[in-house]
Amino acid sequence: MSTTTNRRTIALTHREPPAFLGDSVGSALGELQHRQSAWLVSRSISAPAFTRRLLAQEPGFGTLTPSQLGAASEVLTFRLGHAQRWRLLWVVSTDGPSQFTDERTVRVGVSEETARELATTIGLEAKLDISFLAAQASAQWSRLTRSTISVNTESEFTRTLSYDVPEGGLDIALWQLESQLIRRLELRAGAALPPDPMPRWVELAVTARARSRVITVPTNVVRVLTRRAPGGGGGAAGT
Repeated sequence: MSTTTNRRTIALTHREPPAFLGDSVGSALGELQHRQSAWLVSRSISAPAFTRRLLAQEPGFGTLTPSQLGAASEVLTFRLGHAQRWRLLWVVSTDGPSQFTDERTVRVGVSEETARELATTIGLEAKLDISFLAAQASAQWSRLTRSTISVNTESEFTRTLSYDVPEGGLDIALWQLESQLIRRLELRAGAALPPDPMPRWVELAVTARARSRVITVPTNVVRVLTRRAPGGGGGAAGT
């Protein structure tokens, strides 16, 4: 299961949720939904032996001869990536002066179906106990991408929001950090497809590439951003 790690690793450090747009309380709140772009944390490529193991589980590849599968794994590779993004859970604008209090339920972790998908995507046995499977998926994805990934079974917690709303009003946005785990079949750097007549595995590879996977894992990291009228302060309101 060894991998060759790409040297370009982008850390989460100092990554905060997108700021409000505009200067006025209540302005452009609908635009926040469009600012949920992801950034790359780390990525790696699978070594030939691991590529062969994963290819053998892809539809059609299991019917190839050992020599054909070996040839394919020397030319192809799986790119494994870990990206993150802030997802907007909720935003509100309230008038002041007043007192604002609300409770928001935040869902974290993954369903049993998603945990099994995370496992099979990197060649783990999906018939294991779900808690053990989630732990194994965390460890293997972290090792393969050279990053920290925490896969937990699905649960919920409540976040209480309480603010003194100044004159001029207050905007409040609740963000949740998500990990996105990516697996994509690619041509190995420096390798070339065999000449015509191309072997059957080339056609299978084109189909497999179309099945690139992006699996989202909601984390327990949340942030609240607030915006007051100019001169009234504002900004992050804790984790």
